Amino acid sequence: MQRWGIAVVVTVRVAVTHGVTMSHTSDDRGDIYLGVRCPMAAALATTVEGLDADYLNGVLAVDGARVTEVAATRIGTGQVALSLLLELTWDRDDPELPTQLVAKIPAAEAESRAAAAMHRTYELETGFYADLTGMVSVPHPRARHVAFDAASGDFTLIMEVAPGVVGDQLAGCSVPAATAIVDAAVGLHAPTWDRAEELLAYSWLTRPDAATLEMRVGAYRHLLPGFIERFSPRLAPEVIDAARWLGERLVDVALAYRSPMCLVHGDFRLDNMLFDPSADADDADVSVTVVDWQTVGLGRGSVDVAYALGSGLSADDRRRVEESLVARYADGLAAAGVGVADEVTHDYRLGATSGLAMSVIASQIVASTARGDEMFAVMAERHAAQMMDNATMELVGG
Repeated sequence: MQRWGIAVVVTVRVAVTHGVTMSHTSDDRGDIYLGVRCPMAAALATTVEGLDADYLNGVLAVDGARVTEVAATRIGTGQVALSLLLELTWDRDDPELPTQLVAKIPAAEAESRAAAAMHRTYELETGFYADLTGMVSVPHPRARHVAFDAASGDFTLIMEVAPGVVGDQLAGCSVPAATAIVDAAVGLHAPTWDRAEELLAYSWLTRPDAATLEMRVGAYRHLLPGFIERFSPRLAPEVIDAARWLGERLVDVALAYRSPMCLVHGDFRLDNMLFDPSADADDADVSVTVVDWQTVGLGRGSVDVAYALGSGLSADDRRRVEESLVARYADGLAAAGVGVADEVTHDYRLGATSGLAMSVIASQIVASTARGDEMFAVMAERHAAQMMDNATMELVGG
């Protein structure tokens, strides 16, 4: 966004929403902005109190109507950002005006904000909504206002309310829900398949390199002893053995992928999805909306799919439908003119390691809770079984 003063504009996009011109600009400071043009100070709301009627009138400006009252209620349990349901009262009766919106703002806790800055979660999510939603067809909430200030690291994201119920990582999902997830993955990956060089024009978007791999391997190996100590009484020996093996072969796994890079979610699992009617529904028409784009980046599409199916389905359900769902994903890519089935299957088998790696690392860097620990244990079990069922170890030499 161009602040008052001189800025070098590198990208500009204009869209029209509810009769109001919406503009996006990224400047040489790395600011990200989508909304009614205004100074960055007016574009940001970083506290619940700041999300008042005056602020929303300034950044929404919907057809001249004005918000008169706002009630904010916290939703979700996110630790790096605060998510709120906003109940809006307007100065007129108009069924086209939104009575509810969702807002995401920085976490109040300094430690959470520091973690967000380290992992660039605010920058990544606002970048996705400002720059990339028009490129992909994966179902996602529609953004009404996006602002990220590179200098302070603060952000504000205002979105329309998406239908559905949040998935439950512990309970898992039904096969119809998993099918909807696979189709959503095609909508994310196919439009960006093998377009890494083009996508890197967005300065906030990066791809894995030797330095990031070294950092990830180092983090995994550093945190693995703590994981083993905490979870050995809960997990079977073969799960612990798989975690140890991965610590030795993470580099080999990373170097063995065959398919080109595309845009990936990076945390493609049930807790980051909304299901309508619900994730456990056996209704063939269940739909999914993907949320929490704080880990978006460039990677291998099959890893998103392996992570979602391995963590979301019970082992028995996964074994029963895994081959057909991976084939559905490959067919979806092929119908879009991209992807090679053999590469997709090969990388899916390697991608089974992603959930185990996430379980080890994440369990050691977030606060330990009874539900959280059980979720990480279940994920570790499911992904270790997925690795063994797919002979993942054999792909990288045992």
